[in-house]
Amino acid sequence: MTRLLLIRHGETDYNSNRRYCGFSNPSLNAFGISQARSLAKQLKDFDVVAAYSSDLLRAVQTTEFLFPGYQIKTMLDFRELNFGIFEGLNYSEIMERYPRLYQDWIRDPSNVLLPNGEEFGEFRKRVSSALSSIISLNRNKTIALVTHSGPIKLILCEVLGYGLERFWEVNHENAAFSIIDYPEGCTPIAIRINES
Repeated sequence: MTRLLLIRHGETDYNSNRRYCGFSNPSLNAFGISQARSLAKQLKDFDVVAAYSSDLLRAVQTTEFLFPGYQIKTMLDFRELNFGIFEGLNYSEIMERYPRLYQDWIRDPSNVLLPNGEEFGEFRKRVSSALSSIISLNRNKTIALVTHSGPIKLILCEVLGYGLERFWEVNHENAAFSIIDYPEGCTPIAIRINES
């Protein structure tokens, strides 16, 4: 059986200020570093053979704290959704500038394209394809993936059998982890979700 540790990166200043980060590339803040160090102690007993990460700095830094000495495999396909004109803005700023667009997007993210952003279907396709690839490469092993809220929500929606209309219902905090098992020939099973 293949086991995936699905991990969200530690906190950044964008997170603490509730700003959409997407393809923006901030580093972990002091609290995010503390979170990563604390999580590393919790994960030390897992026999992780390979560590994968989004190529964005906040994910790479978290992975380095969690798995020192590993050759980290960074993958652009595990980046967060590109939020286009929402990048760097918080809820109040978005509601002031783009209230209708924001409400439409929250109601139906898979069918509303944010200007200068990424089409949701493409986002889903790249994350799903990259995940299938790393699961196939690591059969019957335990691997770790450090990524962002959006990719984690997509993966968990798939495992839990949720449609994308429930995308916003899935919560995964900074520096929290989930465990998904992939038994041979069976559907994946979420063992733990959003633990910190």
